Amino acid sequence: MALDLISTRNKLLIVTLGSFSFYFFWTLWVNSLVSDDQILILRSAILQGSYSALMTLSFTAILTWSLALMKCHNMPYIAIIPPLIIQSSLVYLVNLFNQTPNLLATIAPSILFTALYSLFYSRSLLKATEYQCP
Repeated sequence: MALDLISTRNKLLIVTLGSFSFYFFWTLWVNSLVSDDQILILRSAILQGSYSALMTLSFTAILTWSLALMKCHNMPYIAIIPPLIIQSSLVYLVNLFNQTPNLLATIAPSILFTALYSLFYSRSLLKATEYQCP
């Protein structure tokens, strides 16, 4: 059990670092295509990378909680919808507030990959013994 916990933490750390790195460089590139304001571009990249790292951690916790509530439902995968709506709304608002130059191109991968992550994570979690209905 302790080994599983360490393994899970390490996986989450790797996914979180990967999330920060990917979204930092994606945002840097996609916004440099439409703006010459290097400070705004760098600020947007740091913001999106940091947001993505923090959202990976909190999204996983919210999704785990949501799945625990819905595990015995006929359609447990609908548990993905509330956390995904929260994440999508927040990423839009954070970047809108920041005045990210290429807003939609910046956030589209975040929403798409979060949805894919949700499906794969949910599928693996719902196979776990503690998520099986009695």
